[in-house]
Amino acid sequence: MPEPTHILVVDDSPTQLRQMQMVLEKDGLQVRTATNGIEAMASIQADPPLVVVTDLQMPEMSGLDLVAAVRSTLPSIPVILTTSQGSEDIASKALREGAASYVPKRELNNGLAPVVRQVLSVNEAARSVREVAKFAIESTITLSIENNEHLVPK
Repeated sequence: MPEPTHILVVDDSPTQLRQMQMVLEKDGLQVRTATNGIEAMASIQADPPLVVVTDLQMPEMSGLDLVAAVRSTLPSIPVILTTSQGSEDIASKALREGAASYVPKRELNNGLAPVVRQVLSVNEAARSVREVAKFAIESTITLSIENNEHLVPK
């Protein structure tokens, strides 16, 4: 299977889809698009992306459903959720469900590309560690705890 080279953006709104595509392409990223979660899963299975950026609310398959589907089929692909109804509750639920990050749509122009770059960087570092770990012969962990009697309650 060839190395992933693109970002997959998923949104049922053509306007939002184009906006996200333009923001990421302006940042030098290669972007492909899908208009719903089912189309996205077919695209992911045919040609896995580096990252998936998806709207939360879509017909047929929500963004959280897409997160779950990606995690069960290709867990190494991070998914970033976006929604126009940004709240801390939605963000924390997205992260608990396995999303790599969350960007409110009101912050797409300035926040999407940096978040995608950060997720790409973390994912690349994790992949590098996995590659090095294949050749490890031995691993040792040392834990050193200082004893400070002033930290112990009376």
